[in-house]
Amino acid sequence: MDFDQILKYQRITAIFFFLLTLLPAESIWVKYGNQAFKGAGDARTIALSESNTAVVSGPFAALWNPSNLANGGNNSLSYAHQERFAGIVNYDVAAVNLKRYLKLNWSLVLIRQGMEGIPNTTDALLLGTGSLDNPDERIVESDISYFNQVQWAAVVGGGFKRGEWDLGGNVRLLSHQLGAHSGYGIGFDLSGSRSFFPGNRTAFIIRDVTTSWVVWDSGTIERIAPIIIVSDAQDLKLEGIGIDLTLMASLNLDLAGESLNDDFSLGSIGAQLSGGVEIGYKQKVYLRAGRNPLTDFSLGVGLKFPFGGLDYAFSPSPVNSILGSSHHVALNIKLDYLHSLRDRLSS
Repeated sequence: MDFDQILKYQRITAIFFFLLTLLPAESIWVKYGNQAFKGAGDARTIALSESNTAVVSGPFAALWNPSNLANGGNNSLSYAHQERFAGIVNYDVAAVNLKRYLKLNWSLVLIRQGMEGIPNTTDALLLGTGSLDNPDERIVESDISYFNQVQWAAVVGGGFKRGEWDLGGNVRLLSHQLGAHSGYGIGFDLSGSRSFFPGNRTAFIIRDVTTSWVVWDSGTIERIAPIIIVSDAQDLKLEGIGIDLTLMASLNLDLAGESLNDDFSLGSIGAQLSGGVEIGYKQKVYLRAGRNPLTDFSLGVGLKFPFGGLDYAFSPSPVNSILGSSHHVALNIKLDYLHSLRDRLSS
């Protein structure tokens, strides 16, 4: 299967879901309908404020930049846990490299995002006015009920080489449970990466390339507009002191329009800038820092071991909010190392 065939299958699926939007139902444009996929990656990417999409590696590349899967690398199993906004929202993410198939390198990412005990005050108003705008209205605590919000998602991505370019794409599936309601969605990403000079890596990514959909049991269809991402990274090696320095930057162009988190705008298109720096010492210890318009900054540390690696990231509460800080931990295990360890123990 080559790049043209991938586009063919994506077009067929896109046409199918476009026909769904023609059915009698309310169709609305939203900016956060697929929020489960945003910020749900490995701790390294979070620590760098998602500025590393040009050089993201391992099975998580299927989520951030599937074209980087073309480079192969170690077969890995990764797990990440996130407690966001002081533990209000929890993420569990697992990713694994799959077998090479149809001349593509594949990986699978599974995501669970959950928030429990959300108070429902709809039927808890003392006067039953339906609004707290009435100064005499009060909430009756004993009438408050609670519900949960859970999102399950899966991403399958593949990458291959064509000339000097690495090309790739993914399909993203979503199941969203919100109290008694449920919604199901699908989306696609395409990406291309290459090096223009030594130590350089540049990536071009289109997320939600065909426009993504979430279809709710009420009949409402949420539509998510594409985001265009241009990312660049430059690696500088200071061999005399054993340090690798990587500088990264990323530009996100949101075709859904402007938002309060934008750094600037291009007409009606919102633009966000993120940057990051990673300092590695003898390929064993890594210090990371990033800048983004949502939380202003992020920090992290990484440790490499023969069996894989361990990463941690911290991001503060979003700017001008009291939601609380977020913590991210990720473990990466080389499957080939486990196989060799098993062989040594059995011999």
